[in-house]
Amino acid sequence: MVGIWKPYAEIYLIVAGVLMLLTFGLPLIFAPLRWARLFQWVVPQTQELVTFLGRSLGIFISVMGIFAFIVIQTPAAMPFYFDLILVLFGGMILLHVYGAIRKAQPITETFEILLWVLLGLVTLGFYPL
Repeated sequence: MVGIWKPYAEIYLIVAGVLMLLTFGLPLIFAPLRWARLFQWVVPQTQELVTFLGRSLGIFISVMGIFAFIVIQTPAAMPFYFDLILVLFGGMILLHVYGAIRKAQPITETFEILLWVLLGLVTLGFYPL
């Protein structure tokens, strides 16, 4: 499965970059509490820390999304970038499984496990060998 769609790796990176920015990065930077409520999180009364952490995560995801576009111009860097996002997806799977086992997250976050698994598999399909 690894690299079967390699010729389309650049297109994949464009789509991945746009999706990272639009679904998580920018919403977490500009409206982290609205984003949290949308995903059924209970937002505490003191919101400064939650807002700060949400924006921090949003900046990180946005940087990852922007670098999806930058790495297209440096084909030698593509395997590193793909490795990086695969490790991040793996971490997200572990984080969400842990939250599900502890029953410490809304059901929407538990359903996200499937999303991260699918993203990992699709990413492997575009992996530039």
